[in-house]
Amino acid sequence: MNEDMLESQAKVSFSFVDGLTQDNLVPLAATLIGYPVAYVPISADQTSFLSGQPLDVYEAIVVPATSRASSLQGSNQSHTLLKFSCPCLLAETNHELSPERVIKHLQSQFRESLSSIGSSLLVHHYVEVMDRVAL
Repeated sequence: MNEDMLESQAKVSFSFVDGLTQDNLVPLAATLIGYPVAYVPISADQTSFLSGQPLDVYEAIVVPATSRASSLQGSNQSHTLLKFSCPCLLAETNHELSPERVIKHLQSQFRESLSSIGSSLLVHHYVEVMDRVAL
């Protein structure tokens, strides 16, 4: 990236109107980040989310390509790119949210950009029940 591009990117900014609450900002953040699922709180006063509900948990990890991994022996060069959850119940009613589909979507979404830097995406999936989910 050249110096002019970096300088112009550093000047980009935006702000939100006052008064936005978590019921607006949480799904907006999920959309901007590119998560395939976004929680939408019922209200700004809601403090407990999905207590005791089985969740499909996904962790997308950037790993060096095999050809580069041999030169990195003994060092952990993997990095968690994103981690999110989705109620298991949603996958039962929406095939696009099945673990297989979500994993394929994530790998497809990041394949080109990661391969250009010699890396790939490994997605771990597991089911977990939590006391509450943080947004």
